[in-house]
Amino acid sequence: MSLQHTLFTSVIILFALSATASAETACRAPLAPAIPDGKTAAKEEILKALKAIKKDFQPAIKNFQNCIATEKQAVGDVATEDQIADWDRLFDSAYVLETQVANKMNATIRAYKARTAKKKSK
Repeated sequence: MSLQHTLFTSVIILFALSATASAETACRAPLAPAIPDGKTAAKEEILKALKAIKKDFQPAIKNFQNCIATEKQAVGDVATEDQIADWDRLFDSAYVLETQVANKMNATIRAYKARTAKKKSK
């Protein structure tokens, strides 16, 4: 399974989990930013994606996880096992998505560096 397919699947899972818990949570998961293909992208496109990840996506993921944790804590001992499981799945899926976005960005940077190194050596 390709990294891009895995990332897409994770986004779908996060959305599905977010939708199933929407009646119980006001927290909204952020969407993963678009990451260019390092084999073809210009340096500026890659830098723009990197900035979007650092400036927007990572803080949004943290805010989402904080929102989930706050709701879970606010409900406290009266939360059902299903609610707790939903909150835990949402929290964990956000971490998985953030990791996959970072891995995809790293793969893009490696591909870009490999491509530009070949041009320099010619």
